[in-house]
Amino acid sequence: MMAARGFVKVINYQAIFQSPDPTGMMQMITEAYNFERELVQKCTNRRLSRVVEAYHHDSLPAQAPAPFPISFIIFERADGDIRGLLDEVADLELAVRLRMVHNAASGIAQLHSIQVAHQDIKPSNLLVFKPQLVLGRTAKIGDLGRATDQQRSAVHDEYAIAGDPSYAPPEQCFGETPVSFEERRLACDIYQLGNLLTFVLSGVTMNMLVHTFLDPSHSPQNWRGSYEQALPYVQAAHSAGLDALEGFLPSHMKDELIDLIECLTDPDLGRRGHHASRKAGQPYALNRIVSQLDLLAHLAEVRQSRLAAA
Repeated sequence: MMAARGFVKVINYQAIFQSPDPTGMMQMITEAYNFERELVQKCTNRRLSRVVEAYHHDSLPAQAPAPFPISFIIFERADGDIRGLLDEVADLELAVRLRMVHNAASGIAQLHSIQVAHQDIKPSNLLVFKPQLVLGRTAKIGDLGRATDQQRSAVHDEYAIAGDPSYAPPEQCFGETPVSFEERRLACDIYQLGNLLTFVLSGVTMNMLVHTFLDPSHSPQNWRGSYEQALPYVQAAHSAGLDALEGFLPSHMKDELIDLIECLTDPDLGRRGHHASRKAGQPYALNRIVSQLDLLAHLAEVRQSRLAAA
């Protein structure tokens, strides 16, 4: 719900006590709440500028007529998310789109710097703030409810897919569970960043494109083999999706954008990530990806300024 000061996230104690298993529900919800509360506090303490800030958290005792206490977290209030902005402004400039995704990549990189993976990067979690005099529109990554912190365990750490399955990377959709934090968590974020970039530029995600070109017999729902066995079919669908995506992209930057999306969303974990980072032995490092998005956004901004002045 929205308040004058910010966005308020509240534990629904009423739902807990109306559940068939109140004690189990209580444990699940309070563990999730406590995890997110401590994680957002950690992010705030580290001053992660591209992650939505938590202003305050507290619990208020039950008072009539409310029979339950109120436990809440107050986050800074955004003006919407990237999906809503694209619905509102269908012809949103390329420069703004790329800068929004650059902001997202910066936020994810900041999380990775404190050993946190988001795992639920999607359009509704890229929150947009009103234009500022110098910076213009800005965006931040929000909703850490399904994040993984290497320093603290959470219930959802055991889930095969921690976030929204619609935006999960293909290896997770096929039931593959890598052992290392880097392959299971960081590579997931990189894929979802590419998925987000694809959506912001075209209105469809890479998952949608892969689903379109993947034969139903090779889909996660119908496949009975391993992900390694399915990978050639997924790669072919991914390649076809990239070809289809070209029609949505501006001709003056098409090649650079396709190359970036291809490395971010590669179905093969061994090939995912920036090629220079892979060569350096840090395949899931985000610094080069952030820099490349910054450069592409800057080039689009310069082009936009020149066209406006012509």
